[in-house]
Amino acid sequence: MECLEAVMLCMLKEVEGERTASSVFHLLKGKKSAQTIQDAHLFKLDKWFQTTPFLTMELFDRIVEGLQASGSLQGERQRLFVTAEGTNKMRAAFEKTGEFPQLSGWKLAGTAPVFFSRLQLAVQVVSHLAYKDRTYYPITRDEGVQQWVKQFVKESGFEKGQLAAELHREIRFVLEEQPEHPDCLLLRFSGYTQIGKTVQQTADILEMEPTEYWFRFLHSLHAVVQTVMEKGSQLPLLKHLLSDITVSVPLTESARKTAAYLHKGKTIEEVAAARRLKKATIEDHVVELALNDPHFSIRPFIDEQKEAEVLKAGGSSGVRQLKPLKDQLPNHSYFEIRLVLAKESGGTI
Repeated sequence: MECLEAVMLCMLKEVEGERTASSVFHLLKGKKSAQTIQDAHLFKLDKWFQTTPFLTMELFDRIVEGLQASGSLQGERQRLFVTAEGTNKMRAAFEKTGEFPQLSGWKLAGTAPVFFSRLQLAVQVVSHLAYKDRTYYPITRDEGVQQWVKQFVKESGFEKGQLAAELHREIRFVLEEQPEHPDCLLLRFSGYTQIGKTVQQTADILEMEPTEYWFRFLHSLHAVVQTVMEKGSQLPLLKHLLSDITVSVPLTESARKTAAYLHKGKTIEEVAAARRLKKATIEDHVVELALNDPHFSIRPFIDEQKEAEVLKAGGSSGVRQLKPLKDQLPNHSYFEIRLVLAKESGGTI
């Protein structure tokens, strides 16, 4: 079983027919919709968020059909269930690869790729500087990354030889801390007399099925980023590479704008009027804030008694679909139910 198939089975098993197969596709692709973001947290699938940029709906559908044909999935597309056979195959696949515990798609999907592009180019530039060789093609054509790394080298505070030694020390430090084989990352770097490998080339060299390599690489990269975040004082160069691309609370840009209004004491209706958006859209933003900001209070939007009633109903039914809960709570709005579930889920990530 390919790694991507195991990941999809894992996600579909968590959803357990409460969401469609398409919801899993949107999670893997990182769709920034209120429903997808809430699903990621409610079903504890946020680590997989936006982890498969290569995935198309056509490929996703083919995999689903293959899993159905092999007996790993049963049911219709709107309600798919993982069979016992599928569960066994999934577990066997994860026994080989691990379950990628340090993967953090929701928090790092926007940060890790930029960090890696900068790191790849920095390694290439510093390596050639150490050998006094300027005849090379940059590994990335992104002019923004090129300009950033050029400034990074100027402002590093190290002499050229010292810069190479310090960068080598820091990379070695984070690679020794991360969970995967270092070649998952190392083979991707270019340097003096060395050309970095592509994803497919690295998978071939390591004799891995391509999607297994991809998730191992991403797991390793996310682990490195988290190490830099936690131990930045020991890693000044890598901390600098990360400095302006991290956010304390990952939010969509529109939710961030709504948050600014709410912090000024505006009501949902006032924010909707000021931003010329529907009330429901602002409510989606409030739910997103509750999911992602542990300091965000839901008290302005629901009182303690109604919150407790939602928690009691949700805990007793074990259902994460809104309609069954709404049937039990006729005096609650859908927004209030979503908000309580979001805050509960967000607090446990």
